[in-house]
Amino acid sequence: MSRYIKNVARVSASLGPSEERGYAVWAGYDIVGVDDDLSALGLLKVSEAGDRGVTTFTAVEPDDVAMYEKLGLRRKP
Repeated sequence: MSRYIKNVARVSASLGPSEERGYAVWAGYDIVGVDDDLSALGLLKVSEAGDRGVTTFTAVEPDDVAMYEKLGLRRKP
């Protein structure tokens, strides 16, 4: 199992009448049975990218078809 993080949104917050700052929202995934480079799908390995402040990781089991589709992963036969 490898831990991956993905930038799921960019949020802007107004700090004043004419000032905006953007910040990223990252989600973490523990993908069981996967240890590949998934950077083409926007998934970065935590060991390579750091955790970027992510403290909770969603477990993704090999039989979780909906989550595999949501992340753009191909299921191994």
